[in-house]
Amino acid sequence: MVHDEDEIQGRELYEFCRHVPKIELHAHLNGCIREKTLFDLARDRGVKLSFSLDSPKSERNVEPRPENDVHWRRCRMYNNKPRSLLECFEIFAEIPKCVTDLCALRRITEEALEDFANENVAYVELRSGPKCLLFEHGTQGTCTKHEYVGAIVEVMKDFERREIQRYESEKKNTIDGFYRLPLVPRLLLSIDRSGTLEQAEENINIAIEITKGGNSYVVGVELGGNPTKNDFRHFEPVFQMARDAGLPICIHCGEVPCGDGPDVKDIALASSYEEAMAILHFKPERLGHALLLPNSIMEILAESPIPIECCPTSNVMTLDLAYHHGGSLIEGLRKHPQLERWLEMEYPISINTDDSGLFFTDPTKELFLVAKAHNVGEAVLARIINDSIEHIFDASLKPTIARRVHKRISDMKYTVYTEKKVPD
Repeated sequence: MVHDEDEIQGRELYEFCRHVPKIELHAHLNGCIREKTLFDLARDRGVKLSFSLDSPKSERNVEPRPENDVHWRRCRMYNNKPRSLLECFEIFAEIPKCVTDLCALRRITEEALEDFANENVAYVELRSGPKCLLFEHGTQGTCTKHEYVGAIVEVMKDFERREIQRYESEKKNTIDGFYRLPLVPRLLLSIDRSGTLEQAEENINIAIEITKGGNSYVVGVELGGNPTKNDFRHFEPVFQMARDAGLPICIHCGEVPCGDGPDVKDIALASSYEEAMAILHFKPERLGHALLLPNSIMEILAESPIPIECCPTSNVMTLDLAYHHGGSLIEGLRKHPQLERWLEMEYPISINTDDSGLFFTDPTKELFLVAKAHNVGEAVLARIINDSIEHIFDASLKPTIARRVHKRISDMKYTVYTEKKVPD
């Protein structure tokens, strides 16, 4: 009986995670690529991928899941394709070999938006670094970085227009059950910390020019890439340019071990600490990951919070937290260095996918994983989602997104979750 009750509660919680409107603030466009799309593009463009998507670290024994799992366990909580942080960046190096032209770029953007919309995401900020791609596969001419951004924005505009039309029609014609909220997409321009200061300045200038030109889809900039390369302080002058131009900023932070003070003997740990302190002093609008920050820095953040973009599955996989638990993402997330503390102190966080294609995840799984690993219920998840709206970079959209999401969550309190009454 207890087992049956647990399954019923688990299913109801999963259905809540599935249907609740979500806010996605940390999603790398290339990392959202569908596995099938990556293989399709590689085949069509004659690219031989230099890694195995099907069996990374095949020497590991990951517990198989039974075929007859109940419905809510479709939200798979097992790490069937474990990848280290370095392996992830190896794969990231492969994706641009396949996304070589604007046609491929439009495809992966459209598919990413479709995938987030299908998971009931109400607002998403994709992030991507501008590149000079071919206009079409097999041609010689290359686009400018402005045209790269323009291609993504074009897809976003068309997608949002169709979403609003669908939403208004369903709101008018639906009597019983929920109709999905419209997905509103926006774009952050990325700076790769593996690149040069000149490349970073170019991307920042593009963001400034685009936003000054009245493009409302580019809403901020971010620093990401391999955390073992370069240092935020190297790029700080160009991010100050962005700030002076009114652009919100997100900085990846605390992805590698960090010393708990400036006087640690290990040079790498001391450097990581100093970089983290420089980031805190700069006070970006959001921090990405921040999972390996030491206690001394977390105490500073507790006094003066900067919202953190938490990416549960990504963190578990890149830190190898599930390795000793049969690949269980739930057990792995319980070992997360910071998440339990953030939940207990109600620190401002958002729950995100990071790279949904690379990590075989989606926004529903991320919420459900947090709930199961740390024994939190619908009320806590709803609070995190509602609070996340305050972290979005398009300030003009906050009232609209908040109104839609708050109403939907309120309506869900009175809904019995069954497949018949809550359509996809």
